[in-house]
Amino acid sequence: MGPVVGLDVSKGTSILQAFTDRNNPYGKIISIEHTQKGFEQLGDLLEELIQATGLEPAVVLEATGHYHRSLVAYLEREGYRHYIVNPLQSKRARGTQLRKVKTDAVDAWHLAEMFYRGDVRPHRTWAEEMTELQHLTRQHEFVTSMLVQAKLNARTLLDQVCPAYENVFSNLFSTTSLQVLRHMLSGGTVTQETIRETAGSSHGKAWIQAKAERIRALPPLSHSSKAQQTALLCMVEMALTAQQQLCQLEISIEETAQSLPEVGLLKTIPGVGDKLAAALVAEIGDATQFEDPKKLVAYAGLDPGVHSSGKFTASSSRISKRGSKRLRRALYVAVQCGLRKGVNERLQAYYDKKRKEGKPYKVVVIACANKLLHHVHAILVKGEPYKT
Repeated sequence: MGPVVGLDVSKGTSILQAFTDRNNPYGKIISIEHTQKGFEQLGDLLEELIQATGLEPAVVLEATGHYHRSLVAYLEREGYRHYIVNPLQSKRARGTQLRKVKTDAVDAWHLAEMFYRGDVRPHRTWAEEMTELQHLTRQHEFVTSMLVQAKLNARTLLDQVCPAYENVFSNLFSTTSLQVLRHMLSGGTVTQETIRETAGSSHGKAWIQAKAERIRALPPLSHSSKAQQTALLCMVEMALTAQQQLCQLEISIEETAQSLPEVGLLKTIPGVGDKLAAALVAEIGDATQFEDPKKLVAYAGLDPGVHSSGKFTASSSRISKRGSKRLRRALYVAVQCGLRKGVNERLQAYYDKKRKEGKPYKVVVIACANKLLHHVHAILVKGEPYKT
């Protein structure tokens, strides 16, 4: 079947074993570092296999977090054939052995054996723009979670330091409110000029004067401990920084999404905005690689798990959750936005139908996510906007 290199990836290094044919190892097991020198060492080995066998070798490796990305980038840049294996598949393959042995060297052997058994399929390909969009949307999700936690902690501390401050601004976590609060916690005196500098020209003189009077009426911060004030100041700084980072990420997401027509197509779905459309496209990638929408549903982990043995068949089943959790989360939010005030009429009709059948709320929402993903697959494959 030709030469193959089984490559077990870890942080910073990889263990590899080359084979000229099944059960015919070529040389010894070696270790390479994820540096240019290590990648060139892998390239030299692949060239040796080509000269020794006259055939193009294949590299088989696991998708190991983000550690394999630099290695895959080198293989793609140099044009070497490679396969990225799902860790669940490789773990199942290792489980077929009688001996319970788990080492990096054994893993490299198993990866090569999977190739010779025909258990390896070409992995999904990504356009560079989609890869960039995926990095941006995932970072946006991460920063958003940090901002949410910072707001929760800040509100808890504010209840202890100055609970009356919540009545000063209608939006406690607006940029103006946070900057004024930071100025107060830093020991400064808040005047109309201070509020004008933070609020800019978006508010009139009367609004600024009213806010200044409310702040002067607040009780002093001296009754709270210094530690509480310091902790609140840290949360305010974190919230302001996170808001700035989110603005920068949203600008980059919008610029990157302009080169992807798929994002514009998904924005035609009622309830799906700029960020949701970008997140869906980033996690799905090239939808044409999913021959059937059910495969995309399985990739999202929304497919029901079936359990039956003999005459027994489970009466209830749950979704597998073996796919992309970020895609599931984006679909869940898209369903919530589509159902809010009946924005997506087709989805709302499907939701009402299932509820009338007596289905629980969460079961119906998951069914709606499944339905919406079928629509997303049709839109991306056909290249046509959503039809109401």
